[in-house]
Formats: sequence, C-alpha cells, structure tokens
Amino acid sequence: MDRFFDNNNPLMQFLTRVVDLAIVNLMTVIVMIPIVTTGPALTAMNNVLIHMIRQDGLSPWKQYRKALKQNMRQGIGLGLIFLGAGAIAAADLFLLHAIDSKASTVLMIIITVIGICAFVIGIYAFALFSRYENSIRGTLINAVRLAMGHIPRSLAMAAIWAVWAVFLWYIHGIALLVYVIYGLSLPAGACALLYDPIFQKMEDEMEEELEEDPEADTEDDQQ
Repeated sequence: MDRFFDNNNPLMQFLTRVVDLAIVNLMTVIVMIPIVTTGPALTAMNNVLIHMIRQDGLSPWKQYRKALKQNMRQGIGLGLIFLGAGAIAAADLFLLHAIDSKASTVLMIIITVIGICAFVIGIYAFALFSRYENSIRGTLINAVRLAMGHIPRSLAMAAIWAVWAVFLWYIHGIALLVYVIYGLSLPAGACALLYDPIFQKMEDEMEEELEEDPEADTEDDQQ
C-alpha cells in the first residue's frame, strides 16, 4: 500500500499531473473572468505547464501566482491584442455569413485561415512571454518566427485545439463542466509538449553562447 502512494510510482505521478492540470485550469478560468486579464492568465498557465513538463517539483498554485504577478501589466497588453484581433475576425465572419455570394465565401475562408495562423502565433507568444523577458513587439516577432520555422509542430498545435473544440461541441451537455476542469490546460499542455523542446534547444544555445562570451546579451529565464 505504501508503494502505491510513493511519489515515484508512475500511477501516482500520473494522478498528480491530472490534479495539477485541473488546478491550473480552474485558476486560469477564474482569472480570465474580467476578460481584460486573459493575457496574464494564459501567460501564467503556460509558465506552470512548462515547469510541469520539466518536472521542476514546484507547486502549481504558488508558481501560477508568481507568474501572474510577474506578467500582469504586459500580459494585459498582449492579451488585448489577440482579443481585439479575434473580435474583429468574428465580426467580419458574422457579417460575411449574412451575404450569400461566392466572394463572401472566399473572404470567409481567407479570414478563417488568417485567424488560425494568428491563433497559433498566439500559442507561441504566450508561451514565450511566460518564459522569457521581452517586449510585446519582440515577443510577437519571435512567435511569428517560431510558427513559420516549425510548421509541422504549428499545424499539430492547431489540430490539437481544433479536435478539442469539436470534442467540446460533441459533448455540449457537459461541455461547460469539462471546460472548467480541463478546457484550457489540457490542450495547452499538449501544445506545451510540442513547443517545449524548441525552448529547450534555444536555452541550450543561450547557455553555450554565455559560456563562450559571458558578457553576451541573453534573455533572462523567468523561474
């Protein structure tokens, strides 16, 4: 029985991750309620997910609060950018849907594709912002570079969220409950598994450059 509750037990590690994901998701949903705090909430969530993947042994609750405090002001700005872009895209699609023409259909397809690209860039942007100190402009530029430089991973992340959205639609009866428990942290965690190796490689290269030139400018890792 003692072995079952051993922290080194694979089953216990899995159950711990399941609980941690639920805690992180609930905190993110609560922080996002005012809407304007969506950016900081998503940034803090990504920060915790990266630490969970790397098994740093940090408390999700404490790490989330720490990351939220560190990224509150700039996180709001980054969040508003993507919220504004999403609102504009949604409004355009709504207006075009009312127009029955081939031209409107083509425009809807174009806007949808652009929206998906922006969504993927947003995934990278909030992840980068959660891990490295940078300006909003610099973060967005780096997010675009990563999205374009790792297209297979970018497409996989878009597919993860698309499948998750379809799943929530299919279980619409309990979708709200599932959203509150795992609606954001589960797909975001799957995406973190895809982008974290990129971050690991970047950080290894930064360390090598720092060893070669201790005075080289590098981005500070937010722990």
